[in-house]
Amino acid sequence: MVDRHGQTVARTLQGGRALSLEGLTQSFREFGAAIEHRLPYLLTALVVLVLTLVAARLVRSGVDRALRRSRAERHVVVVVTTLAYYAAVGVGLVIALSLGGVDLGVLIGSLGLATVALGFALQDIVSNFSAGIVLLLEHPFTEGDHIAIAEAEGEVEEIHIRATRLRAPDGQLVLVPNKLLFTEVVRNSTATMRRRVEVLVEVPYGQDVTRARELLLATAAELEGVSDDPEPRLLTEDLGQGARRLRLTFWVDSRSDDPARVRSELLDTAEKRLRDAGVSLAPVEA
Repeated sequence: MVDRHGQTVARTLQGGRALSLEGLTQSFREFGAAIEHRLPYLLTALVVLVLTLVAARLVRSGVDRALRRSRAERHVVVVVTTLAYYAAVGVGLVIALSLGGVDLGVLIGSLGLATVALGFALQDIVSNFSAGIVLLLEHPFTEGDHIAIAEAEGEVEEIHIRATRLRAPDGQLVLVPNKLLFTEVVRNSTATMRRRVEVLVEVPYGQDVTRARELLLATAAELEGVSDDPEPRLLTEDLGQGARRLRLTFWVDSRSDDPARVRSELLDTAEKRLRDAGVSLAPVEA
Protein backbone atom coordinates (compact mmCIF):
# COMPACT_ATOMS: atom_id res chain seq x y z
CA MET A 1 0.00 0.00 0.00
CA VAL A 2 2.80 2.39 0.90
CA ASP A 3 4.66 1.75 -2.34
CA ARG A 4 1.55 2.08 -4.48
CA HIS A 5 0.55 5.25 -2.66
CA GLY A 6 4.03 6.71 -3.11
CA GLN A 7 3.99 5.91 -6.80
CA THR A 8 0.59 7.56 -7.17
CA VAL A 9 1.79 10.75 -5.46
CA ALA A 10 4.91 10.86 -7.61
CA ARG A 11 2.89 10.47 -10.79
CA THR A 12 0.52 13.22 -9.67
CA LEU A 13 3.41 15.59 -8.96
CA GLN A 14 4.98 14.85 -12.32
CA GLY A 15 1.66 15.40 -14.06
CA GLY A 16 1.16 18.69 -12.21
CA ARG A 17 4.59 19.89 -13.21
CA ALA A 18 3.89 18.95 -16.79
CA LEU A 19 0.55 20.71 -16.74
CA SER A 20 2.03 23.83 -15.12
CA LEU A 21 4.86 24.02 -17.62
CA GLU A 22 2.50 23.50 -20.50
CA GLY A 23 0.11 26.17 -19.18
CA LEU A 24 2.94 28.64 -18.73
CA THR A 25 4.20 27.96 -22.22
CA GLN A 26 0.71 28.38 -23.60
CA SER A 27 0.35 31.70 -21.78
CA PHE A 28 3.55 33.03 -23.31
CA ARG A 29 2.43 31.87 -26.73
CA GLU A 30 -0.90 33.66 -26.38
CA PHE A 31 0.88 36.79 -25.13
CA GLY A 32 3.26 36.67 -28.08
CA ALA A 33 0.39 36.19 -30.49
CA ALA A 34 -1.44 39.14 -28.97
CA ILE A 35 1.66 41.31 -29.24
CA GLU A 36 2.15 40.21 -32.83
CA HIS A 37 -1.46 41.01 -33.60
CA ARG A 38 -1.28 44.44 -31.95
CA LEU A 39 2.24 45.30 -33.10
CA PRO A 40 1.19 47.43 -36.12
CA TYR A 41 -1.19 49.40 -33.92
CA LEU A 42 1.46 49.87 -31.22
CA LEU A 43 4.00 51.05 -33.77
CA THR A 44 1.43 53.44 -35.21
CA ALA A 45 0.68 54.77 -31.70
CA LEU A 46 4.41 55.24 -31.08
CA VAL A 47 4.83 57.18 -34.32
CA VAL A 48 1.81 59.35 -33.46
CA LEU A 49 3.29 60.04 -30.01
CA VAL A 50 6.61 61.13 -31.51
CA LEU A 51 4.85 63.34 -34.04
CA THR A 52 2.74 64.77 -31.22
CA LEU A 53 5.83 65.89 -29.31
CA VAL A 54 7.25 67.52 -32.44
CA ALA A 55 3.92 69.20 -33.24
CA ALA A 56 3.54 70.42 -29.63
CA ARG A 57 6.93 72.11 -29.80
CA LEU A 58 6.01 73.73 -33.10
CA VAL A 59 2.74 74.95 -31.59
CA ARG A 60 4.58 76.39 -28.60
CA SER A 61 7.07 78.17 -30.84
CA GLY A 62 4.33 79.56 -33.05
CA VAL A 63 2.28 80.85 -30.12
CA ASP A 64 5.42 82.35 -28.56
CA ARG A 65 6.29 84.25 -31.75
CA ALA A 66 2.72 85.48 -32.17
CA LEU A 67 2.52 86.77 -28.61
CA ARG A 68 5.90 88.46 -28.79
CA ARG A 69 4.84 90.25 -31.96
CA SER A 70 1.77 91.50 -30.08
CA ARG A 71 4.12 92.78 -27.32
CA ALA A 72 2.47 90.71 -24.60
CA GLU A 73 4.22 90.66 -21.25
CA ARG A 74 6.71 87.93 -20.42
CA HIS A 75 4.63 86.09 -17.82
CA VAL A 76 1.60 86.04 -20.11
CA VAL A 77 3.74 84.56 -22.90
CA VAL A 78 4.98 81.84 -20.55
CA VAL A 79 1.50 80.86 -19.39
CA VAL A 80 -0.13 80.81 -22.82
CA THR A 81 2.71 78.93 -24.51
CA THR A 82 2.80 76.35 -21.72
CA LEU A 83 -0.96 75.78 -21.92
CA ALA A 84 -0.78 75.48 -25.71
CA TYR A 85 2.06 72.94 -25.46
CA TYR A 86 0.29 70.69 -22.96
CA ALA A 87 -3.01 70.96 -24.82
CA ALA A 88 -1.33 69.71 -28.01
CA VAL A 89 0.39 66.91 -26.07
CA GLY A 90 -2.92 65.92 -24.48
CA VAL A 91 -4.71 65.66 -27.83
CA GLY A 92 -1.90 63.61 -29.35
CA LEU A 93 -1.72 61.33 -26.30
CA VAL A 94 -5.43 60.55 -26.53
CA ILE A 95 -5.08 59.68 -30.22
CA ALA A 96 -2.03 57.50 -29.54
CA LEU A 97 -3.76 55.60 -26.73
CA SER A 98 -6.81 55.07 -28.90
CA LEU A 99 -4.68 53.62 -31.69
CA GLY A 100 -2.84 51.45 -29.18
CA GLY A 101 -6.06 49.72 -28.15
CA VAL A 102 -6.72 51.46 -24.84
CA ASP A 103 -10.40 51.74 -23.93
CA LEU A 104 -10.81 55.51 -23.72
CA GLY A 105 -14.13 55.21 -21.91
CA VAL A 106 -12.58 53.32 -19.03
CA LEU A 107 -9.54 55.63 -19.05
CA ILE A 108 -11.62 58.80 -18.96
CA GLY A 109 -13.81 57.39 -16.21
CA SER A 110 -10.77 56.50 -14.12
CA LEU A 111 -9.20 59.90 -14.70
CA GLY A 112 -12.48 61.56 -13.75
CA LEU A 113 -12.59 59.74 -10.41
CA ALA A 114 -8.93 60.49 -9.78
CA THR A 115 -9.48 64.17 -10.63
CA VAL A 116 -12.39 64.44 -8.19
CA ALA A 117 -10.34 62.81 -5.43
CA LEU A 118 -7.34 65.05 -6.10
CA GLY A 119 -9.60 68.09 -6.30
CA PHE A 120 -10.84 67.52 -2.76
CA ALA A 121 -7.38 66.73 -1.44
CA LEU A 122 -5.60 69.61 -3.19
CA GLN A 123 -8.39 72.18 -3.48
CA ASP A 124 -6.27 75.04 -2.10
CA ILE A 125 -3.43 74.33 -4.55
CA VAL A 126 -5.86 73.96 -7.45
CA SER A 127 -7.69 77.18 -6.56
CA ASN A 128 -4.40 79.10 -6.27
CA PHE A 129 -3.21 77.64 -9.58
CA SER A 130 -6.46 78.59 -11.35
CA ALA A 131 -6.43 82.07 -9.82
CA GLY A 132 -2.81 82.53 -10.89
CA ILE A 133 -3.63 81.74 -14.51
CA VAL A 134 -6.58 84.15 -14.48
CA LEU A 135 -4.48 86.90 -12.89
CA LEU A 136 -1.74 86.46 -15.49
CA LEU A 137 -4.25 86.60 -18.33
CA GLU A 138 -6.46 89.43 -17.03
CA HIS A 139 -3.44 91.48 -16.00
CA PRO A 140 -4.87 93.57 -13.08
CA PHE A 141 -1.31 94.38 -12.00
CA THR A 142 2.22 93.75 -13.20
CA GLU A 143 5.75 93.61 -11.84
CA GLY A 144 6.72 96.91 -10.26
CA ASP A 145 3.17 97.92 -9.29
CA HIS A 146 2.36 98.79 -5.69
CA ILE A 147 -0.71 96.86 -4.59
CA ALA A 148 -2.50 96.38 -1.28
CA ILE A 149 -5.11 94.00 0.10
CA ALA A 150 -6.47 93.63 3.62
CA GLU A 151 -3.64 91.30 4.71
CA ALA A 152 -0.63 92.63 2.79
CA GLU A 153 0.83 95.56 0.89
CA GLY A 154 3.93 96.06 -1.19
CA GLU A 155 5.60 96.23 -4.59
CA VAL A 156 5.05 93.30 -6.93
CA GLU A 157 8.34 91.50 -7.59
CA GLU A 158 7.25 88.29 -9.31
CA ILE A 159 3.94 86.71 -10.31
CA HIS A 160 3.98 82.94 -10.11
CA ILE A 161 1.26 80.40 -10.81
CA ARG A 162 0.64 79.63 -7.11
CA ALA A 163 1.57 82.86 -5.32
CA THR A 164 2.73 86.43 -5.91
CA ARG A 165 5.89 87.86 -4.33
CA LEU A 166 5.52 91.30 -2.76
CA ARG A 167 8.22 93.50 -1.23
CA ALA A 168 6.63 95.21 1.76
CA PRO A 169 7.40 98.88 2.56
CA ASP A 170 9.59 97.74 5.49
CA GLY A 171 11.62 95.47 3.18
CA GLN A 172 10.08 92.14 4.14
CA LEU A 173 9.27 89.57 1.47
CA VAL A 174 5.58 88.64 1.45
CA LEU A 175 4.16 85.66 -0.46
CA VAL A 176 0.46 86.17 -1.15
CA PRO A 177 -1.60 83.19 -2.38
CA ASN A 178 -3.18 84.06 -5.70
CA LYS A 179 -6.60 83.01 -4.40
CA LEU A 180 -6.58 86.04 -2.08
CA LEU A 181 -5.61 88.39 -4.90
CA PHE A 182 -8.41 86.92 -7.01
CA THR A 183 -11.22 87.02 -4.42
CA GLU A 184 -10.39 90.12 -2.35
CA VAL A 185 -10.38 93.81 -3.17
CA VAL A 186 -6.98 94.81 -4.57
CA ARG A 187 -5.85 98.44 -4.55
CA ASN A 188 -3.28 99.22 -7.24
CA SER A 189 -1.83 102.65 -6.54
CA THR A 190 0.42 102.57 -9.62
CA ALA A 191 -2.11 101.36 -12.18
CA THR A 192 -2.28 104.88 -13.60
CA MET A 193 0.56 107.26 -14.30
CA ARG A 194 -0.61 109.83 -11.71
CA ARG A 195 -1.71 109.48 -8.11
CA ARG A 196 -3.76 112.07 -6.26
CA VAL A 197 -2.33 113.45 -3.04
CA GLU A 198 -4.22 115.62 -0.54
CA VAL A 199 -2.98 117.99 2.16
CA LEU A 200 -5.17 119.56 4.85
CA VAL A 201 -4.20 122.86 6.50
CA GLU A 202 -6.06 125.15 8.88
CA VAL A 203 -5.62 128.90 8.77
CA PRO A 204 -6.81 130.66 11.94
CA TYR A 205 -9.33 133.49 11.56
CA GLY A 206 -7.60 136.84 11.40
CA GLN A 207 -4.74 135.53 9.23
CA ASP A 208 -4.35 136.52 5.59
CA VAL A 209 -6.23 133.62 3.91
CA THR A 210 -5.72 135.05 0.43
CA ARG A 211 -1.96 135.15 0.92
CA ALA A 212 -2.02 131.65 2.36
CA ARG A 213 -3.86 130.39 -0.71
CA GLU A 214 -1.38 132.02 -3.08
CA LEU A 215 1.63 130.58 -1.27
CA LEU A 216 0.17 127.07 -1.05
CA LEU A 217 -0.72 126.96 -4.75
CA ALA A 218 2.63 128.46 -5.76
CA THR A 219 4.52 125.93 -3.64
CA ALA A 220 2.61 123.03 -5.19
CA ALA A 221 3.09 124.33 -8.74
CA GLU A 222 6.85 124.85 -8.33
CA LEU A 223 7.66 121.68 -6.41
CA GLU A 224 9.44 118.96 -8.39
CA GLY A 225 7.28 115.87 -8.83
CA VAL A 226 3.92 117.66 -8.84
CA SER A 227 2.06 117.27 -12.14
CA ASP A 228 0.74 120.33 -13.94
CA ASP A 229 -2.01 118.37 -15.70
CA PRO A 230 -4.34 118.63 -13.89
CA GLU A 231 -3.11 121.64 -11.97
CA PRO A 232 -3.13 121.70 -8.16
CA ARG A 233 -6.43 122.79 -6.62
CA LEU A 234 -7.11 124.49 -3.29
CA LEU A 235 -10.64 124.40 -1.89
CA THR A 236 -12.21 125.37 1.41
CA GLU A 237 -12.99 122.15 3.25
CA ASP A 238 -14.76 123.53 6.31
CA LEU A 239 -15.26 126.58 8.48
CA GLY A 240 -14.38 125.57 12.00
CA GLN A 241 -14.81 127.48 15.24
CA GLY A 242 -11.31 128.87 15.27
CA ALA A 243 -9.89 128.31 11.79
CA ARG A 244 -10.70 127.80 8.15
CA ARG A 245 -9.78 124.33 6.83
CA LEU A 246 -8.28 124.19 3.34
CA ARG A 247 -7.74 121.09 1.21
CA LEU A 248 -4.87 121.18 -1.29
CA THR A 249 -5.07 118.51 -3.99
CA PHE A 250 -2.34 117.71 -6.50
CA TRP A 251 -1.17 114.78 -8.64
CA VAL A 252 2.14 112.92 -8.62
CA ASP A 253 3.55 110.47 -11.16
CA SER A 254 3.95 107.48 -8.86
CA ARG A 255 6.21 105.65 -11.32
CA SER A 256 8.91 108.30 -11.20
CA ASP A 257 8.34 109.98 -7.81
CA ASP A 258 7.33 108.83 -4.34
CA PRO A 259 3.99 110.52 -3.45
CA ALA A 260 4.82 110.40 0.28
CA ARG A 261 8.15 112.18 -0.30
CA VAL A 262 6.56 114.85 -2.50
CA ARG A 263 3.85 115.46 0.11
CA SER A 264 6.44 115.79 2.87
CA GLU A 265 8.53 118.27 0.87
CA LEU A 266 5.44 120.31 0.04
CA LEU A 267 4.46 120.58 3.71
CA ASP A 268 7.95 121.63 4.76
CA THR A 269 8.31 124.22 1.97
CA ALA A 270 4.81 125.62 2.42
CA GLU A 271 5.22 125.95 6.19
CA LYS A 272 8.48 127.89 5.76
CA ARG A 273 7.02 130.23 3.13
CA LEU A 274 3.92 130.91 5.20
CA ARG A 275 6.00 131.60 8.30
CA ASP A 276 8.25 134.00 6.36
CA ALA A 277 5.10 135.75 5.09
CA GLY A 278 3.77 136.11 8.64
CA VAL A 279 0.94 133.61 8.19
CA SER A 280 0.56 131.03 10.94
CA LEU A 281 -1.24 127.71 10.70
CA ALA A 282 -3.41 125.98 13.25
CA PRO A 283 -2.97 122.27 14.03
CA VAL A 284 -5.33 120.10 11.97
CA GLU A 285 -7.76 118.18 14.16
CA ALA A 286 -7.93 114.44 13.47
